[in-house]
Amino acid sequence: MTNKLTVVIPTRPNIQNIHWIFWSLDVQTFQNFNVILMIDKVLTKEEFEDLKIQSLKWLKNISNKIHFVSNINTDFIPQQWVSYVRNYWIKLADTEFLNLFDDDELFDSDYLQKTFDIRHEHKNHIQKDFVLTPTLMFRKTWNIQSLWFDYYNFRTSRPHAFQFKKDQKIGQIQMYSGNSLFGPTKIFQEILFDEKLDFVYEDLEFTYRIHKAWYPIFVSSELLLYHMERDKNILEHAWVWSTYAAYRKAKHRMIFIKKNWTKSEKINFYLLWFRAQPLWLSLKVLLYARRDEKFKIIWSIIKWTLDGMKA
Repeated sequence: MTNKLTVVIPTRPNIQNIHWIFWSLDVQTFQNFNVILMIDKVLTKEEFEDLKIQSLKWLKNISNKIHFVSNINTDFIPQQWVSYVRNYWIKLADTEFLNLFDDDELFDSDYLQKTFDIRHEHKNHIQKDFVLTPTLMFRKTWNIQSLWFDYYNFRTSRPHAFQFKKDQKIGQIQMYSGNSLFGPTKIFQEILFDEKLDFVYEDLEFTYRIHKAWYPIFVSSELLLYHMERDKNILEHAWVWSTYAAYRKAKHRMIFIKKNWTKSEKINFYLLWFRAQPLWLSLKVLLYARRDEKFKIIWSIIKWTLDGMKA
């Protein structure tokens, strides 16, 4: 039987928690899938081969299903943002369905089977194609990381978090921020990621365009994904822990706004609200950054907010 599902995972060497997703995939009850593991920033063939050997130690049952790709091969250009890397395999995928994962996730052995069961049940109900994302939990706890959003507040340039009501099993959202998206390959190949965007906004913008193309996006409270992220400080959570991080956050925020908002929303935003987020981020930097980094990071936030308006 040919594979029904392609699992796409971008990663880099020395990721602390990648063994969790290896373990999760290795014990799945649903077996009709293959895995593309794209390892960027690999410097030598020897390093790549060593990474493969180390990875296969975690993959007893599906070692024949996983395809390793690195930037030392001709498969994809090195040092590209994740949007390019994902698009590369979305375009080449020949399976009916795709599941885009991050590399620091853990899920139960029935996760893929449950994904298909929920899709089948809900598609019969709404009679329309859609994409599906799970409820994201902070590590192996019952604390929900609310990364799905039902609308974007153009005044504060922040998405509004979606919240499940009591006993609600599935909810419709407009966008989400990373950590697994499942759907028909044809939808992803029709939409694709904007390769100019990165750093949170690539996921928000990608899913927002899926929504604007009249494909519903649903989040399931019955489908749980555990985000085994490393410990992060306040600035890392705000995505401004360095000048480079601040550049990406500030610039891509403005590109996202320019690309997706109406003329009246943009006028209102530029006149009244666009300073709010840079000021709030700058305050965090003043409070928590190292003394020698404070003004460099703040300058990056200001500079790239303005440059993003011109992009």
